Amino acid sequence: MILSLGLITLMAGVSNCAAMMTLSQEYQQAQYVFSLGELKYPIEDSDDVEEELPVDPDTELVEGYTFERTVDEKEEELGVVDDKLYTVRTRVSWGDGSEQFEELVRYVRQMK
Repeated sequence: MILSLGLITLMAGVSNCAAMMTLSQEYQQAQYVFSLGELKYPIEDSDDVEEELPVDPDTELVEGYTFERTVDEKEEELGVVDDKLYTVRTRVSWGDGSEQFEELVRYVRQMK
């Protein structure tokens, strides 16, 4: 009885360790996809941030992973001077993409 309880505890620990290793590998691969995406689609100085920086979902960088970049639309307010600062979201997702993803948020200033 004592031996079986010890083996059950050991198997549960090994199972949790394997799950953490898989998750760690997925996050490491996501960082690699971020790097590849930044090389392929660099953020450069731009006169039209909303047109030039977004990237449609790209699944060709690494199989099973999707790289995409969006620029949040700015809300126009009456009487407020436009600061030309935009929020750029870069996202890498894997699996079905609804639950497992990494997102990097940056701020980019439009040149003109």
